[in-house]
Amino acid sequence: MSNNKSWKMKKPLRLGEVLIEQGMLTESQVDAILREQRETNRPFGVIAESLCSISTEAIEDAWACQYAQNTRTIDPFVEIPRTEAKEMITTRQAWQFRCLPMSLEGETLVIATTPKHLRRALKFATSVLCRPAYFVMATENRLAAALTEHYPIGGMGTSTVTGDTINRLVTKMRLDRLRESA
Repeated sequence: MSNNKSWKMKKPLRLGEVLIEQGMLTESQVDAILREQRETNRPFGVIAESLCSISTEAIEDAWACQYAQNTRTIDPFVEIPRTEAKEMITTRQAWQFRCLPMSLEGETLVIATTPKHLRRALKFATSVLCRPAYFVMATENRLAAALTEHYPIGGMGTSTVTGDTINRLVTKMRLDRLRESA
């Protein structure tokens, strides 16, 4: 139990800290953005884009890094995905976006993904799901193994899961669907 609480007790990583660490902003630029934010109540990322010419992609990457650091990491074989959550995402979506739905907390769908796939998973959740989503992190190997177990696809396994393999799989699934509808 103390292990579960420890993630809540650490100091949250802030977006400005991530952008400094990545070399995208200096401390004085972050201070200027924070001053502007206090005066206007606009989001930090929006101000960084306009004030410091930071790209939207850089802000999204930094946000994904921040989110991954601030959320908890799970093992999807210890915390077992619930059936009602799994029914909300198709096999294709789960593999394409590396999303393993874990549970429902009220209306919010808790989804496991990896830091590497968080940005893409978020775009999927906000554009496709008709409900709020909360992300937890899993390691690449454990997520792949859990996807293999909960969303099996012939020929796919933990050892074959790479970005290229996923792209080929999604393309094959789309072509199969087109052939069926033709």
